Amino acid sequence: MDKNNLNISSIEMFLYSIMKDEVSANTYVGTFPDTIDSTWEDMCLIDCGSAIADLDALGGGVVLVWLYAKPLLDGSKNVGKMQTLEEELNKVLNNTFDKNYKINRRNTYSDYDANRKWHCNIVELNIVIV
Repeated sequence: MDKNNLNISSIEMFLYSIMKDEVSANTYVGTFPDTIDSTWEDMCLIDCGSAIADLDALGGGVVLVWLYAKPLLDGSKNVGKMQTLEEELNKVLNNTFDKNYKINRRNTYSDYDANRKWHCNIVELNIVIV
């Protein structure tokens, strides 16, 4: 295994390359920009903040993908937009074949970002690095 594939930046670059413009046109790594455009309907954040383990022959860890949907005019969750985001993420995961990274979906949690006033679903991905 190439130890450079364990680098957080390598994992972030790989995930960004397969998700950008596929899951959301507003896809970011680590943090969102300071200003969120009022015309955006959705956002995607790739969060590699947890530990990536080096097990000599392979590596692995958990990556969080935060899927954000702008609420409806009455403030309720835009379930239709969220469904589209999750379906697009599933497509990306099902159609990604890479010699270094193997990804599968682990868990999903629903949440609300009170600072942004947007709903989000947090998808945990298992990543195995070979």
